Amino acid sequence: MNIEKLTIENKELISLWRYEGEYSGFNYALEKDGWLDSYCTRDSKSCFIAKKNSEIIGVFFFIEENENEFRILINPGFLNKGYGKTITSKAIDLGFKELLFTKISLIVRKNHPVAIKLYEKLGFKITGETNEKINNENIEFFKMKKSINS
Repeated sequence: MNIEKLTIENKELISLWRYEGEYSGFNYALEKDGWLDSYCTRDSKSCFIAKKNSEIIGVFFFIEENENEFRILINPGFLNKGYGKTITSKAIDLGFKELLFTKISLIVRKNHPVAIKLYEKLGFKITGETNEKINNENIEFFKMKKSINS
């Protein structure tokens, strides 16, 4: 699996992804003014894709002004196949070794136990809670953080 900088062309392809069922709540991230539009602008230096062969498996980025907050989306066709762990591990390494972060934070939906367990296995610790308004719905999140030494 290769990690590459996100391009405008990649962004256009990713914006066509659609989540269904229990994952449908993630579609907002792909919509106009969603995560990709808000944080992965033309001059962004912290947005990346993970590719296997020529296929985009996932996209991730860091919001540096918000404690290097990590966000990730897995291509809906590759969910539940272990790619989340692989990409997140590569992202953590990239953040600490190449971008020289000393800590990485994230938020994770409280009702997403698979992701919470994954982040804990990778060394993230729950540091608090927050609520975010998404599509006029109040969503509860855990705040998590990992330091370079943990």
